[in-house]
Amino acid sequence: MRRNMTGRGGGEAVLADGRILSGAMLRQLFLGQCLVLALHLAWMPAWLAAIALLVAGYRYLQLRRRLPRAGVLLRLTGVGALTVGLWLHYGTLGQMESMIGLLVGVYLLKLLETHTRRDGRVVVAIGLVATTVAFLHDQGIPMAAGGLVVLAWMVHSLVWLSGGDARRAWRESVWLLLFSAPLMLMLFAVFPRLGPLWNLPQADRASTGLTDEIAPGDIAQLSRSDARAFRARFEGVEPAPAERYWRVYTLSDFDGERWRRTTPERLAATLGRPLGEFVAEGRRSPWLDGAPRFEAELLLEPDSRPWRPSLGAPLATDEPLRFLADGTLEGTSPLASRSLLRMSSSGRAPANPDPAGPAWHAMLPAEGNPRTRELAERLWRESGDEPRAFLAAIMARFGEVPFRYTLSPPRLTSANRVDEFLFESRAGYCTHYASAMAVLSRAAGLPARLVAGFLGGERHPDGHFTIRDYDAHAWVEVWLDGAWQRIDPTAAIAPERIEEGPQAVDDGREAFLADARYSPLRMREVGWVNRLRLDWERLEYHWQRGVIGYQREARNALMARVTARLHALWDRLVALAPGRGWLGGLLGLLMVACSVAALATLLRLVWRHHREARDEALCIRRLQHWLVRRSLGPRPGESPSAHLRRVADEAGDAGPALRDCAHHLERLRYASLEREERRERARQLARRVAEVRRRLRRRLRRLPRRQGGSAGAGGVAS
Repeated sequence: MRRNMTGRGGGEAVLADGRILSGAMLRQLFLGQCLVLALHLAWMPAWLAAIALLVAGYRYLQLRRRLPRAGVLLRLTGVGALTVGLWLHYGTLGQMESMIGLLVGVYLLKLLETHTRRDGRVVVAIGLVATTVAFLHDQGIPMAAGGLVVLAWMVHSLVWLSGGDARRAWRESVWLLLFSAPLMLMLFAVFPRLGPLWNLPQADRASTGLTDEIAPGDIAQLSRSDARAFRARFEGVEPAPAERYWRVYTLSDFDGERWRRTTPERLAATLGRPLGEFVAEGRRSPWLDGAPRFEAELLLEPDSRPWRPSLGAPLATDEPLRFLADGTLEGTSPLASRSLLRMSSSGRAPANPDPAGPAWHAMLPAEGNPRTRELAERLWRESGDEPRAFLAAIMARFGEVPFRYTLSPPRLTSANRVDEFLFESRAGYCTHYASAMAVLSRAAGLPARLVAGFLGGERHPDGHFTIRDYDAHAWVEVWLDGAWQRIDPTAAIAPERIEEGPQAVDDGREAFLADARYSPLRMREVGWVNRLRLDWERLEYHWQRGVIGYQREARNALMARVTARLHALWDRLVALAPGRGWLGGLLGLLMVACSVAALATLLRLVWRHHREARDEALCIRRLQHWLVRRSLGPRPGESPSAHLRRVADEAGDAGPALRDCAHHLERLRYASLEREERRERARQLARRVAEVRRRLRRRLRRLPRRQGGSAGAGGVAS
């Protein structure tokens, strides 16, 4: 398509952006859309792929003249149908996923109205934005590799749209990417990380399967999932398998069937106490002191819920968090992406009393589970009213037949579920035993609470631990001798669960990873498969920690190491050379002279570019001098525009730029132009001159030097 415009001085000028896209270029843009869509498709509706195919089919038939061009009505209908589809799929248009889906869908529909090269550049620009947005889903290695492929394709599309053929466009794209890589790495290492200017509304998503309330059997469902909860690396001593109790939150409210977590706000309102007695924000716990036993760095998965895991009671963190009086941690904001957290912890249950008081942690419903209450009273009498003997009696009872630990516990349906478990089914998972022990303790008057979290974790050869959903666990904390004491009834019924994890439990093994049928964890016994899995997880961990988690402290540490090594290298050079004083002065003067020369050269280039952009005669004269040095000078009596057009005939891919230079020169010299149009023409002329030099320089390298050409005819006629 040709677009014509009439200038103020009369005459017509054909805009380069008015050229119709070829079928090959449309295919290039469509393939780019498919690549961008592939980055999103794992998180987006699959029917977006159908939109891409429908748009491509319509454009194909339109190019074959079997369908008319898409009009405004058709395009608006497409956008409306896309919006309704996303609203039906997500139930809202206010969440991040639906917003991204709208961007991707509009990007796909844009091909309906893409006819000119200008439209093609707009499509590529939207594609680059959509590629960047894909990293809101995930920042892993596969996403980064896919993003680089899409970036290369988009750069090639832009170069191709600027003119030339596809093969040359690939060469230029490769050079552009190679030259920009060092700058990209330097900016990544040096440029400070800036916080987001705004936050997108996130959909509720959690990295762990734990919830605010737990009933017997709930955590057993998590043994079916291999979803990663977080990863940890210890500085110094590592905990033994039996010490890897990751506390997430406590549950103190029991209604006879379920245990519920009580927030500090609810506790303060219920008990009529100040909120500051239950929670404090900062980097160190006000409730606990003493030397930390474990120093850990956690790589947390995205989570819309506030809690943060800790190995025992948390003591201090590297960022402000909410320290709760019950010995748990909360974040001040949800985690929209993976995040690093460094903390120190005690490795034990918290020693401080809970401000809610012992009566709060000894409450039971007025009625319910009568046989459990009767059993607690009998065991208390038999233990001589001694708490430790009473708890030991409970543990001994759990260790007897017919109690058994199973990953597939029977469903409890009665109103008195603790009674049903202790006296009828006698088979369950960690929550069954922890709930029963907490109820027995409270029935005897001992303050007790449930703790939900994780136990264990897979240790990798490089030293970091991976904690997954199937490591979820529940245990009991009882107030004894002025401190909370951790008691895990699972150790009595299934010690192999403590040492080796849930995969070591034989009873109900078919339930383990039942929801992850294609998980590589199922092939742990196959040596080479397991080694590949561990290698990939190690690589992915270091990527997340070293690249995605590269923040201010890591940047400062890197800069400090680089500076220290440069100082050390300088000291070695000075130590090896005689006359250290004069050598240092000479090198200093040399560096100053080089800096001044570089600055002068830069200023000269800037001034030259400024003058050429404002004086078309100077710009063309210097171009002609440049051509003379390459034996392409003007003939006697030949005008500058005629000279440039003659050279354009044998200049290959530099020909169009030379003709544009001649055209712009004639318009600037002879046409009546407004000031703004003249300024724009001069800028375009300067850009075309730079393009001529770049393209012709490559062409002349491949050709023998020509003889002839007048070296002295470089003037520009007025």
